[in-house]
Amino acid sequence: MNYSKIALRYSKALLLLSKEKGLLDVIKDDMLLIQKVYKETEDFRRLLESKIIQTSQKQKILASIFRGKVNDLTISFINLVAKNNREIFISDITRNFIDLYRKEKGIKAVTLTTAINIDDKIKNDIISIIKQIYNAKVDLTSITNKDIIGGFVLQVDDKQLDASVSNKLKEINREFINTTFEYKILG
Repeated sequence: MNYSKIALRYSKALLLLSKEKGLLDVIKDDMLLIQKVYKETEDFRRLLESKIIQTSQKQKILASIFRGKVNDLTISFINLVAKNNREIFISDITRNFIDLYRKEKGIKAVTLTTAINIDDKIKNDIISIIKQIYNAKVDLTSITNKDIIGGFVLQVDDKQLDASVSNKLKEINREFINTTFEYKILG
């Protein structure tokens, strides 16, 4: 079975159930928390991937980790995922749920990568421009990556504008190599 289909199926089911119960925003926050724990805690990832720990033990551990921090619906959902031996898909499920949530709410996922930290005014200006272009709400994630040297890389959903210095240098290098190659052949 295609693993992405498994995660998508669970994500859709949770989205529909949370909408039905009027808990969509609450469950989205829960999914963000679970995603954060997954990304930041290696022991959590090992727990999910373990073939040695029994499902019932995983269910107890997962419930103890998240009880009081997430909605009861989320606890029940995590239990179901573990019961069906799908806990290794938790990261994909949370990511898919958040993507589906954004589509449901008309929110554009935007990632801005810069070489240095930028101030809130610039972030707000970018949000404003994207809101106008797409007529949508914006969820901006700002990333600092010194490897781009300068400029920025802006990604809106699956579209990317790379105006970084490192990209321009790569383009110049490719052009130089092509010109040198053509010169040797023609010259």
